[in-house]
Amino acid sequence: MISTKFRILWFRPTPVEQTSGFLFLHLTTHNRKMKAIIILICLLSAPYVYAQKTTTSINENDLRERLNILASDSLDGRRTGEIGCEKAAQYIASEFKRLHLHVLDSLHSYFEPYQFSEHQFDSTRTTPTKSANVIAFLKGSDNEFSKEVVVIGAHYDHLGHGGRNALDTSKSIHYGADDNASGTAGLLELAEYFAKHRNSVRRSLIFVAFSGEEEGLFGSQEYVKHPPFALEETNAMINMDMIGRLKDSVLIVEGMGTSPNWKTIVDSTLTKNLPVVLHFKPDGEGPSDHASFYRKNLPVLFFFTGLHKDYHKASDTKDKINYIGEKNVLDIVKGVIVRTANAPAKLAFSVVPRDSTKKSTSFHVYVGGVPDYGYDGDGLKISDVTPGSPAAKAGLKGEDIVIKFGDQIIKNIYDYTDALSKHHPDEIINFTIQRGNQTLTIPVTLGRRSEAH
Repeated sequence: MISTKFRILWFRPTPVEQTSGFLFLHLTTHNRKMKAIIILICLLSAPYVYAQKTTTSINENDLRERLNILASDSLDGRRTGEIGCEKAAQYIASEFKRLHLHVLDSLHSYFEPYQFSEHQFDSTRTTPTKSANVIAFLKGSDNEFSKEVVVIGAHYDHLGHGGRNALDTSKSIHYGADDNASGTAGLLELAEYFAKHRNSVRRSLIFVAFSGEEEGLFGSQEYVKHPPFALEETNAMINMDMIGRLKDSVLIVEGMGTSPNWKTIVDSTLTKNLPVVLHFKPDGEGPSDHASFYRKNLPVLFFFTGLHKDYHKASDTKDKINYIGEKNVLDIVKGVIVRTANAPAKLAFSVVPRDSTKKSTSFHVYVGGVPDYGYDGDGLKISDVTPGSPAAKAGLKGEDIVIKFGDQIIKNIYDYTDALSKHHPDEIINFTIQRGNQTLTIPVTLGRRSEAH
C-alpha cells in the first residue's frame, strides 16, 4: 500500500460568495493519482464551482459584484504566496474559463507558476514564495494581425495583514479594494466585454493578472523573462493599477512618451462630453507592472486614479470605491485597447529621456512621505505620511508640497529622489514646504531605508 498524506480545506464562503457560488479547494498529497481522485470527487459533489452575476457591458453593478469578492474577508488581503491570493487566482481563472477565453499554447492551464525569495526582506522566510500569474488569450479577428498581441494587465495581490509594505500598524486584513482589486475587476470587465465583441479587435489580446507586485513586480518580471507569447510579437502593454478612486474626475495616464503613436491613439479615444480629465505623463518606469515591459523596449500605458489616505492601509475598503468613476475609466481603456489592437502598423517604441538619464542610485535614506503622483504643479506633493516615520516625527503632513530640500530646489519627484541620493541617514535636512498659504521650513532627521515598512 502506498502511504498517502493529504488534507482538504474548504473555506466557509461569505454571504456574497454563497450567492456567487465561489468555493475554493486546497489540498496537498504525496500521490498524484490520489490527488486527482480527490479533485474529481470534490468537483462531482459540488453543484457548481463559480457562477458570476455579470453582464457583457461594462457597468458599475458588475464592478461592485467583482469587488465584493476580490476585497472580501475570505480572500484575507490576497498576500502573494498565501491562501487568500491563491483563492483570488482561482476566481480569476474560473472567470476566464466561463468567458471561453483560451489557454496559451505555451502553458498547460491559465496559470504561469513561479517562485521567488523574500529572505532579503524578511530573514524569517527561508523557503521560496510560490505563486502564479493568471493568463488568458483571445484571438484577434484578422488572420495576419492576430499573430501580434496587446497585453492588458493588472496585479491581483495585496498585503495580507499588513507588514513591511503597509503604511499603518494594523495587523487586520488589508483589503486592497483600490490596490488593486479595482484594477483586477477592471481586467475581468474588459475580458468579458471583448469575449463578446471579438470582432472589434484585429490583433489578439492577452489578459494577465499578476501576483508578486507588492513584493517587487515579481509576477510581471517572470512574464517578461519567460514570456508565454513572444515579446517580439507584442504590440504594447496596458496596465491598470488603482483605478477605483477617481477624484475630481482626474485620471492619470503614464507612459505617453514610450511611443510616438500614443498621442494619436489616446486623442482619438476622447469625446467632447468625456466625464474624465486626463493628466498625461511620459514615463515608462513606475511603481507597477508596466515597468517590467518598458524595460524590454515595449510601449506601455499605465492608468491610475492617484494615491489617497487609505493607500496600503487596512482602510482601503470596497465601500470607498467610486464605481461610476471606474466605469468611466474603463470606457477610456476599452477605447485605447481597440485602437491599439487595430493600429495599421506595430507601435514604435521610444525611450523616455528622463527615464534614460535617471540615476540608478542605491541610497538608503528614508523620509516616509507618500508622493502624490497625480500632482502636476511644481514641487513634490505629499499625499500621506507614514506613522512613526521621520516625516511624521518632524511634523510633515499630507497635502504639504516640498519645494526645497536643503539648498536644492524641488520641482518634481526626480529632483526629490536625486536630492535624497546625495545624503545619508541621521543627517538633519531643512525641508521648505508650502502648507496652504504658508511657506514653512521644517528640519527632518533622515532615517534608514530599513526602517520603512
